[in-house]
Amino acid sequence: MAENSEWKDKTRGEHIEVFEEAAVLAAGDAVLVDKEGHVRRLPVPSSSPNDPLNFSYWKKAGVIVSCCWFAFMSLAVVGSLGPIILVFINLYAPEGYSTNTIMLIATLPSFFTGVGNYLILPFALAYGRRPAFLLAAVALVASCIGAAASRDFIGHLVARIFQGLTSGATESLLPLMMAEVTYVHQRGKVFGLYWSLQSIISNSLTLASSYEVAALSWRWYYGIMTIAGGVGLVLAILFAFETRFHRPPTFADGQVIITDDFGNTRLMTDDEYREYSAAYGTSSPSSPSDTQPKTYAQLLHPWPGRAPNAARVVATSFVEMAKCCTAPGIIYATLVPSVTTGCMIAMSLSYSAVLTEHYGQSAASVGLINIASIPASFAALFVAGYVGDRLAVAMARRYNGGVHQPEHRLLPFAFGGVVGAAGLLVYAFYADGKPDGGGESGDGGWVVVYVAWGLYLFAFVLSLISSTTFAAEVWPKAPGPALVVVVGTKNIISFAISYALTPMLERYGYRTSYGILSAIHMAFFLAGIPVYYLNPKWRNWRARRDALKAAL
Repeated sequence: MAENSEWKDKTRGEHIEVFEEAAVLAAGDAVLVDKEGHVRRLPVPSSSPNDPLNFSYWKKAGVIVSCCWFAFMSLAVVGSLGPIILVFINLYAPEGYSTNTIMLIATLPSFFTGVGNYLILPFALAYGRRPAFLLAAVALVASCIGAAASRDFIGHLVARIFQGLTSGATESLLPLMMAEVTYVHQRGKVFGLYWSLQSIISNSLTLASSYEVAALSWRWYYGIMTIAGGVGLVLAILFAFETRFHRPPTFADGQVIITDDFGNTRLMTDDEYREYSAAYGTSSPSSPSDTQPKTYAQLLHPWPGRAPNAARVVATSFVEMAKCCTAPGIIYATLVPSVTTGCMIAMSLSYSAVLTEHYGQSAASVGLINIASIPASFAALFVAGYVGDRLAVAMARRYNGGVHQPEHRLLPFAFGGVVGAAGLLVYAFYADGKPDGGGESGDGGWVVVYVAWGLYLFAFVLSLISSTTFAAEVWPKAPGPALVVVVGTKNIISFAISYALTPMLERYGYRTSYGILSAIHMAFFLAGIPVYYLNPKWRNWRARRDALKAAL
């Protein structure tokens, strides 16, 4: 305990809870299992009743449900034009717009979803999670109204761009809010539920889109989305409580555990903490009001106030985003979901033509293909969430003396790599209706197309769950900005993949085009093998380098 006393002197007498000490770990590692084999709750909650980790069950459930509803609706709006894209091609082609240009109303929102990540999260870091969420919810409703009322292609495209910008909250702000009310060992299941239900419900809404347009009109499709978005706005107002909270540092297993300006848990050595506190200051001590739980009316306040040094927080977030791009693990976690998202969008933009032209389905029934999303998403939730969490704990307990390594989150990628490649290959051979290379398409071939879509959706959802969880852990200095880099950049890169689909199909046809995408998909998943073994060495090298710099 002498060393612990010396350490507390170094930190200038702050209130710090002290736990047993162990060896210094590499950045990103955390002692998830203690010496008795019990799973440790990280981050360590403070004694304040207003700490989001100490929220009651209904408060945590309210935050998660409101986040999920907004995600379901916003991503359904952005990604549900696949079954009805032919409606807009027929509507705008007579006005002189090419097919590739008209496709922008389906693909460009994905690009701006990525841009929205880079705008929404810095605002949330500086001014609070709740106001950022409420602004995004209001903007979603307004953009749906704008799309429904649009009178020409340009007006429609502008409304779609704003829909994409608002949906950026689903992949940066909302996962951050959910991370702030959960522990490390729970996040695989929580993120798994988030991404899986998001896929199921948004695809169910996509399924209904073709029927809505056939029975009503494409304007009423946006009208229904406006109503659903309005429900989400009400949920956000009533239950999306502020989750930004400054916890006092704690000391456990040779590391200092703090909650930084980004609202994320960071594990540091005492030297790293001294350097951090000298540069950024320390968490504000609890005020008297922190000892009393906030009333429900206080929780509903839309403006929690600016963060201390808000301008520095915003600037630092962009600097940290740039630094994240130097980490091999972050680069890999960005590229894999970029490829799966791009391939998924490419399939969603072509299955309408495939099913109507080659398998005789009506335009109204095309959306039925999204029935495949239900078993696919539940399977991805089970593999990446439940199995992924169990693997992480088992690997920490059995092979690392209780130390959890972020790379353990990559293990479920093996399932996604194989299943996704199979889905693309099956789709490649059946998309042109001639799997045997000649003759007419056989009876029931549409079922194979449905299965191929479901297989790839499994890989897509699994990649989102695993890459999000991995990114939040592998860059502990700033998990929030790391999350933005992964989910924001993936949408920008995936836009390039999906935008290239039309000219690629015109040149090579379905079989060769999707065969190429299958090869690209498998190549990026296989790259996870060297990342799994080499990224811990890179993190250890960074830890030694940082320790040397601190010593100097």
